[in-house]
Amino acid sequence: MKETPRTRSRLYGWVLAVVFFFPANGFSFCHLVEVAENPIIRVAMGAPKSIQIQWFGHSTFQITSSKGTRILTDPHQREDLPWPMLPQHIVTTSHNHGAHSNLWMAQGNPVILEGLHPDESWRVIHQTIRDISVYTVPAYHDKSQGWQRGSNSIFVFRVNDICIAHLGDLGHRLTPQQLKMLGKIDVLLIPLAGGMYTITAEEAREVTKQVKPRIAIPMHYWWEEAIATYIHEDFPVKMINGHTLTISKAQLPRSTQIVVLTWTDP
Repeated sequence: MKETPRTRSRLYGWVLAVVFFFPANGFSFCHLVEVAENPIIRVAMGAPKSIQIQWFGHSTFQITSSKGTRILTDPHQREDLPWPMLPQHIVTTSHNHGAHSNLWMAQGNPVILEGLHPDESWRVIHQTIRDISVYTVPAYHDKSQGWQRGSNSIFVFRVNDICIAHLGDLGHRLTPQQLKMLGKIDVLLIPLAGGMYTITAEEAREVTKQVKPRIAIPMHYWWEEAIATYIHEDFPVKMINGHTLTISKAQLPRSTQIVVLTWTDP
């Protein structure tokens, strides 16, 4: 994404808004220094607590903390894909397109966090709900600063000390400023959509190298070649015959690993 004075002005304005409204913590949720690899400290911290990441196809995930708090991301509206059956506590939408903002999917009485205003401007989100911390990073749905398909919000969640970034319909490589806003990401939920709706599989590989997560989970793809192109030979790959990953902070790999989930029931 090429920065222009207009782009920088919008991004800097968003950052200043966060600093103004949240001066005490800024983007601290996923910028904290990790605990040293010390067995004494590990014992003091207690047994590692696992989270669950469940994919429902397209860009829809249900993320569940060890305390049972559930986050539903970008709820789709497709009847040929599974829908979650449990009540949700938090629902997020990266942008206003119907395939990413079907709020009727969510059961219960969740907190709704929409990444964009109706006019496509970014919402400033930086808060803690139950045991989940969440903030957003402004981005675009295309490579022309939103002129083609509008804006997009990246959601970052801190769940049991695991930082998860849901890129939504990201349409461009990340800028240095956006990478700083993201912080240290453990799990990256990244789209592959051929370049029409989001970044291509090749560009997704480059974004993964930019972010350097411990785990990258592809989403928003519907053809087998997308996965083959994305994984290439750059990263080790773990194929899961199912749509759920259960993991704790201690179980994260030391370097980037791609984990491929399936959206059909195993």
